[in-house]
Amino acid sequence: MKLYPVILVFFMVAFQPVKAQQTLSYTKDVYRTGKDSLPYRLLYPLRYDKHKRYPIVLFLHGSGQRGTDNEAQLAGVPKTLTDSPGREKYPCFILVPQCAKNDVWVKFPHFPESLQTTTLPTPGAQATLAELDLLIRQLPIDRKRVYITGYSMGGEGSFDLLTRRPDLFAAAIPICSVADTARANLIYQIPIWAFHGDQDDVNDVKYSRLMINALKKYNGTPIYTEYPGIKHNSWSKAYSEPGLFDWLFAQKQR
Repeated sequence: MKLYPVILVFFMVAFQPVKAQQTLSYTKDVYRTGKDSLPYRLLYPLRYDKHKRYPIVLFLHGSGQRGTDNEAQLAGVPKTLTDSPGREKYPCFILVPQCAKNDVWVKFPHFPESLQTTTLPTPGAQATLAELDLLIRQLPIDRKRVYITGYSMGGEGSFDLLTRRPDLFAAAIPICSVADTARANLIYQIPIWAFHGDQDDVNDVKYSRLMINALKKYNGTPIYTEYPGIKHNSWSKAYSEPGLFDWLFAQKQR
């Protein structure tokens, strides 16, 4: 019987710090504008030096991480950027907003008959862009190295925000997404590396193929990786793709 307290202490020591370690480095805040609010996390570069300039990566989560806890959205952040080797190799800010339950990063009002998006960005997308602009003004961020990535709903948001602000982003990594092909003319010159699984049972692979072909019609040169036999969770392979983040951080606005 005397062993039970020892075991309990072991479990407390062994498991509690793990969660704390996962979120310790992120600042936690809420961007508010009018009646809308946007919970977000911000990861500073390792050994942050305010006298240096750093790139920033905007990460957009999928629909399953929507809410207000300002925690769930961290689950999908690429570990290649947040583990110790990644933070050493790719010092950067990482902005991770959380979309509200009743909102999405982008709307397709007449989907699947039409891929046309709404005239204005959604409230969550507007707030995200506003918060990103604010951080760029306040922090030592390299304005020529602002990147965006996301998967599923976040991949859709990546394409959409790219078309809303083509002047802002230097490169994008959209994964298993749907996109408004009519807006390809706005972003064909921006470096894009897109991913999709050819067995995707949520967002059909045809939607990435359509957008890639639309970009190429304008002589764009997007990179496209399609995984055979992979369903919707293609982001697991995509974020582990060799050379992906070397490619991303090499991109700069002209």
